[in-house]
Amino acid sequence: MSELIYAHCALRARSRPAVTPRWPRMPRASVPRALDLGHGLWVIVSTVPASEYQRGLAERLTDVEWVAACGVAHHDVIARAAQGRAVAPFRLLTLFRSDDRVVAEVTRLRSRIERALDRVDDRREWVVRVAAVSRAATPARSRTARSGTSYLMARAAQPSRREAATPDARRVARKLVAELKEYADQIVQRPSEAAHVLYDGALLVSRAREHDLGNAIRQWAPRLAPVGCRVSLTGPWPPYSFVSLDDARS
Repeated sequence: MSELIYAHCALRARSRPAVTPRWPRMPRASVPRALDLGHGLWVIVSTVPASEYQRGLAERLTDVEWVAACGVAHHDVIARAAQGRAVAPFRLLTLFRSDDRVVAEVTRLRSRIERALDRVDDRREWVVRVAAVSRAATPARSRTARSGTSYLMARAAQPSRREAATPDARRVARKLVAELKEYADQIVQRPSEAAHVLYDGALLVSRAREHDLGNAIRQWAPRLAPVGCRVSLTGPWPPYSFVSLDDARS
């Protein structure tokens, strides 16, 4: 077997999604394309060499630069597909032997995918992080990161000057977290082993409430700074935290 099929995401569209040669590509992969599952459901896939993505995968997974390049490209393809549409992302390095295998697996999961697309329709993921920082540090403005590289950096970003959170900081952060429920249809708090991170949450937000969320975060920043906290808002992202297709059999 010389080639494998890499699955990026599923989406709904009335006609074949327009995929052009300008779309991002996985390392050594073909231009992405759309597989028709019928009744308006499509899967965006790429053709990749089996020598790199299967037979040499164990060795490749120790190559940090290669894995990062895959992560950025995978995200960028999904982000392009998500422009104006709801998408159900597949996890990184979801591989199949052929187009027919993709069709068979997505057909098996179709009801789950359809429910996921209903849930995230006209909604995007935003990430709010509250962290304890040095009170001498200048409060950072909320930022919106947009590129795939920025996404990976934002997931790993840590304040340069760390401090343990004070009781006042935790109290104010709890108030902010309680208010976030007003703007999100669903919230997933992500675990963090860093003691200075008071909150790291993914929010599923309708496009109509995104502006309100941004305003709220900007209003909270000066309230958090006096107690030694910094709040950041990154996004929008495809709904990675709100679609789970992890039992897909590659």
